[in-house]
Amino acid sequence: MFLLRVIVFFILVSLVLILGYPLIIVYDLANGGDGFGLCQDIITCSIPISEGPRLLVFLISAFFLLVLLLRLIMKYMNNLQKNNSIL
Repeated sequence: MFLLRVIVFFILVSLVLILGYPLIIVYDLANGGDGFGLCQDIITCSIPISEGPRLLVFLISAFFLLVLLLRLIMKYMNNLQKNNSIL
């Protein structure tokens, strides 16, 4: 049961990181960074037009996959608690 709670915690942290990842990239670019490998030099940066939608589809699919996994784990935990109940 404790392991399931730890897994749920890591899934929730992963969901927050997925939602905040685009903001972290923009913040890094605004401070003169390379956007975590997105642009080597901000002045001569040439990003393909498909890079944004590809990243969006990847993040959305990862988000919904983690939500599905979280839902399945929570149903399993509820089922375990019902079976362990004395009522």
